Amino acid sequence: MTEVTTTRFVGDTSGLGGCVNMLQRMQPEFFQREVDRIFRRGWLLVACDSDIPEKNDYLCREIPPLKTSLIIARGGDGKVRAFHNMCRHRANKLVPEGRGQARAFVCGFHGWSYHNDGRLAGITDRGQFTDIDEATLGLLSVHCEVWEDFIFVNFDKEPRETLEEWLGSMYGQYRGFFNGRRKIATHEITVDANWNVAINSFTEGYHALFVHKATVPDYQGGSGNPDRHRPYMEVTNYHGRYSVEGNPNHKPTKVEGIAYQRGRKMYPTFPPNAAVELDLPSGVNALRIENWLHDVGEVFPNIMLVCSAHWHSLVWFWPIDVDKTFVRAEMFVYEPETVDDHMCQTYFRTRLREVFREDVAVIEAITRQLKSGVMENIYLSKQEMLLRKHYAAVDELIARP
Repeated sequence: MTEVTTTRFVGDTSGLGGCVNMLQRMQPEFFQREVDRIFRRGWLLVACDSDIPEKNDYLCREIPPLKTSLIIARGGDGKVRAFHNMCRHRANKLVPEGRGQARAFVCGFHGWSYHNDGRLAGITDRGQFTDIDEATLGLLSVHCEVWEDFIFVNFDKEPRETLEEWLGSMYGQYRGFFNGRRKIATHEITVDANWNVAINSFTEGYHALFVHKATVPDYQGGSGNPDRHRPYMEVTNYHGRYSVEGNPNHKPTKVEGIAYQRGRKMYPTFPPNAAVELDLPSGVNALRIENWLHDVGEVFPNIMLVCSAHWHSLVWFWPIDVDKTFVRAEMFVYEPETVDDHMCQTYFRTRLREVFREDVAVIEAITRQLKSGVMENIYLSKQEMLLRKHYAAVDELIARP
């Protein structure tokens, strides 16, 4: 007899209703409250610690909802700091977009310079300035902390929660999981879609049977799970995650079979007995599912985090306006040791890119329809529990004074 998959729900789901008012979320006034009370107050994941591994490394990041740019720099002391990418003289953008290595940053407008720890280094023709205090003219800093491989910032004057409090139970449950990985792909696209709608498309698996039928038709499901229910689903203070069960009867395509013949299985197939053979931290495959494919999580407010046996990915959903979102996806894999490893990773990168493209394809149409004002509410099933949690967290935070 085939064992039927049932979902184990963890966390308080009692107040997470399935009816969500979307009409209000299409209004500019509501969007501005989201920006002011979530993105300006909460902890935002902006980059990876491994992006700036050496002392004096730096990178720039645009933060679209707040209309600002950041310099994220590892100082000579090894500490990671974040600053507004803005010269204190006349607010010129100090460093172009990108990354590099520098002990100091020099403004291209008038040559004011700054140490990479934010201190003012020099003012061109200093004698012509009166009534300024050089000690107060360092770069404007932003609260910055590192958790595992991820760099978070907080734009509030004083964060209302520590990063550990913001992440809740997740904080200690991923120790070391992201170590030793390398980035193999980055995909970026700006879509005419509301940011909530955009992230919703990625953090539920209810759509997989239909949206991904051309690319990965049978990597989930099987006779015991025809509707592709998630065996494990958890909600925390603001965040949520679920585990995905692979189809034990998955039939690899010819190319997939060749790609994974000798290398580590990645996607859409899954390693046999992954739960047994891998030393996973408690937050990854929490239920220790034997046919584990991957975990999908939302790091509130705007990150999808996918964790699998030999890879992980991050997807950012940065709101630009009520109906425009910048989406950035990054994929990470283990360090290759053989030609077979390279073949596996090349196939994986191509396949996951197509799945990403399919997820993006539906969100503009949804936003257009919602903006018509014809339909006020959407209705979410229990398999869309992460969406329920997302909207509950949004509503909770924008209601705070």
